[in-house]
Amino acid sequence: MALTGRAAGPAPCQSGSDSGRAGVTHCEACHRLDRASRYRWVCPHLRVVRGNALCVMDAVEIRPSWGRAAAAWLVPPALGWVLLALGAWLVFRQQGLETIRPLDVLLPTRWGQIEQRRRTHFHDLALRSLAKGDPETATIALFNAAQSGQGTSAENRILARLATLGGHHALVDQLHAGTAATHPEAAGEDALAWLDDLLLADRPVGAVELALARLAIPGAPRDFWLRAFFENIRRPGTAKAVRARLATEPPHPGLRHALAARAALDEGDTLVARDQLLALEGLPPGSSVRRFLVFSWLDVGDAARAWRAVFDRSHPARAEEVAVLAYAVLHRAGDAAAARSLLRPLLGQAESRREVVGALLLDPDPELVDELGAQIGPMVEARELVPLWLVARRAGREEAAAHWAEELETRGEPLPADLLGLDWIGLTDNAPSVAVTRLPLQREIIYLLRALIPARPAAGQPSTAGPAKLD
Repeated sequence: MALTGRAAGPAPCQSGSDSGRAGVTHCEACHRLDRASRYRWVCPHLRVVRGNALCVMDAVEIRPSWGRAAAAWLVPPALGWVLLALGAWLVFRQQGLETIRPLDVLLPTRWGQIEQRRRTHFHDLALRSLAKGDPETATIALFNAAQSGQGTSAENRILARLATLGGHHALVDQLHAGTAATHPEAAGEDALAWLDDLLLADRPVGAVELALARLAIPGAPRDFWLRAFFENIRRPGTAKAVRARLATEPPHPGLRHALAARAALDEGDTLVARDQLLALEGLPPGSSVRRFLVFSWLDVGDAARAWRAVFDRSHPARAEEVAVLAYAVLHRAGDAAAARSLLRPLLGQAESRREVVGALLLDPDPELVDELGAQIGPMVEARELVPLWLVARRAGREEAAAHWAEELETRGEPLPADLLGLDWIGLTDNAPSVAVTRLPLQREIIYLLRALIPARPAAGQPSTAGPAKLD
């Protein structure tokens, strides 16, 4: 490269033994290259004459050519980088990532957009594949989407729901745990979505563990997570599995008594279960505790204790809740007329309809189902029609069920065909599980449907409470 010379001597790029005059002074710098002519990339003053590399400028007139030098050093690697980026972009295009632009690959500052665009692409591909009934492609796309960048909490919840529907439970937990770590501000909302995923996948042990974790967090909605805890440990085998997995017992004695009672029922030990339920009765009140005690006493086979738990003043509850619980006890004790008298005043009250539907779903009564249908007006929301269809099927009222199914179809929300032929009375084909995964249901209805799944009673444990005298 040409450098500024000094008036008293030759330029550093020229041969020191020459005169420094133009056309006769040899170039010294170019001798480091195998071919002197290559030096012309950085020095415009070089001429090769009959094999001699000569400088066409006097020493005092030589000026540096930094731009040419920089281009000689930077252009080759820059060109290589552009070619590599172009190759990567073409690979992405072949994979179907048509939203990625060449600049997204070329500029490191835009690489984050590649991850986001890949995530969006695979998310959409998973949705399309599930809709087409292609689980293999959906699975591959889902895992790629989950591993492409962190994503927002809302995006992670959508991916977790897709993973739930695909049966990828470890991925579901990974997504929700990752969201909790990277988006602590959305931890509460994500915990609700995680619970719903666990309920959809019928993972009651995971739901109980999540509820215990949330109950340990100050400010978490305590009543909500207590309900989740109590509802899920009533599932057969859950309490025993939870106790085996816990490193330490829950800190609250009520949770410990409840777990111990249900674990004893899992093993068929009704005596231990009774002792634990009696201990639980003396602890601080709560509506979730009341409901848990009522149905647990019914599972033990003690309808009288269940009846007393309904009206236990230490556990505050609304009048509608008491009526629904009392209905369950009377219905299972065989006193259908008395049970109906408790629910009839609630049939025409829209604010109590969900609780009435829940009671009839657990303990169907054809007469009350007919009366409920007569109370339903044309303005009822579509989301309430699905539980009404379920209740009619449970009670064996096929004409009413057909009416609600037709109403849903008229509103553009037809029932899945694979649900229509299932046994909802004997529950011999696991109809509740199918309904949970195939229908848009509220969380309370999912709790009830999961409670309907028949369990195999352990030795010495009654499957239902027979008629008993209530006092």
